[in-house]
Amino acid sequence: MEERGNSDELISSLKRQKNCSESSTKEGPDWISGLPDSVLIHIISLLPMKDAVKTGTLSRRWDYLWTSVQNLDFRDPNYWDEDVNGLVDFINHTLILYNGSKIQKFQVGIEFNDWLSSHVDIWIRFAIRKNVEELDIEFWGGEDADPFDSDSYMLPQYLYTNSSFTKLRLGFCSFRPHGLICWRSLKNLSLACLQLSENLIQDILSGSPLLEILDLNECSGLNNLHITSPSLKILIVRDTCDIPNSDLVLEISAPNLKSLRIVGFMYRLCRVMNLPSLIEASLNFKVMSDHEDRYDEGYCKMLKVILENLCHVKDLTIGAWCIQILSIWEVKILPSPSSKRQSLTLDTYLNKWDLPGIASLLKSSPDLETLVLNRTSPYSTQFQFDREFLDAYDFDGGNYWNLQKPISQCLLHHLKTVKVIGFGAGNHEMELIQFLLKNAMVLEKMVIYTHTFVHQIWRKLFMPEELLDIAQKMLSFPRASPHAVILFS
Repeated sequence: MEERGNSDELISSLKRQKNCSESSTKEGPDWISGLPDSVLIHIISLLPMKDAVKTGTLSRRWDYLWTSVQNLDFRDPNYWDEDVNGLVDFINHTLILYNGSKIQKFQVGIEFNDWLSSHVDIWIRFAIRKNVEELDIEFWGGEDADPFDSDSYMLPQYLYTNSSFTKLRLGFCSFRPHGLICWRSLKNLSLACLQLSENLIQDILSGSPLLEILDLNECSGLNNLHITSPSLKILIVRDTCDIPNSDLVLEISAPNLKSLRIVGFMYRLCRVMNLPSLIEASLNFKVMSDHEDRYDEGYCKMLKVILENLCHVKDLTIGAWCIQILSIWEVKILPSPSSKRQSLTLDTYLNKWDLPGIASLLKSSPDLETLVLNRTSPYSTQFQFDREFLDAYDFDGGNYWNLQKPISQCLLHHLKTVKVIGFGAGNHEMELIQFLLKNAMVLEKMVIYTHTFVHQIWRKLFMPEELLDIAQKMLSFPRASPHAVILFS
């Protein structure tokens, strides 16, 4: 939405400059008309394609500048609503008039219908002939659409052998190479809503010797991700699409990987191993099953093994579902695996049953230097506790931190920075902040971010007078560190 507004503002600005030039007003010189064509083309290339074409109406000089832009972006659905035919006609007409010798980015997002296949084939071939470096072809369907059936778009075979791709994103289509995959320059690959297999992943890695980032989003058929590629540094697995089956396990092994993110809904248990090079990890997922969430030994064992195998990771992000699994350990007085992590991010809105899990993480992070509470994460899903378990292990959430003894080692010796993103001034937030200020002996700064991220826009959560009251209350909290400051952003 914000990008849409920025496009309109740029078009309006260009029109104002044109009018200034034509009427010789006193608003100052016409700087834009004095720019060389190459700079104007670069400016136009930052716009969605429909807006880029509109610049041709500004003046005779602007008439065909847009035909040489290197970024062709046809993804904005706000232009078309449900007019697929109009979008197809516009893309075809644009490509006929296009005069550039090279395409940097070619991006299409469209609702797929069978009759579109021949058009999409032409678009992809056109982009490839222009040595496109970044290709983004993403489809979507109606409510009953199944990306894994035979009616999805069949990628053309010539797409699987291309030396100009550096970044490739494919969504809701059929990925079935008949021969070898050869993407010699590819560094970033994102696959969404695709049917995959272990062999396909290995073929991709073998044919992409420079691949650094692999993002698998809502893909099915993932069982074993045993990755030996020396170039792959970042792996993202999110929202696996399989029939819920507690007997199946997704195994991830990658000795050269630097960053691993497992996020969203997982329809099977997960196991990670052989990740000696890993520096950062994100565990912001929820395991889905064919029954209601309940206290499950399998979940606890799974997370225990994951954390044991990630004990060397310096930077860990963990979501609400996993935090609440750790709460089960904590109230049952089970030790959390110790770690060498120096930075910990908690992606949770923070409710009562997060508290024991957070306490467990602090105890198991003796070297922790930075703690972040992120209340804006889109993946903050909760564990549905069994009523019998809640009755057996209930505790006083309002007085939880006052009862914490002994104090975690990280608070005594290492914790220097605390950040709260999307601060809402709830009771659990204020009590955690008070506890940290009271016990963090070497704390240097606590940063409170009083905005939240809604619909791609940061929005204020408090009126100035409310924020003043909150600040005064925080400043009254006792501080163990004489150097600790509280900053509001």
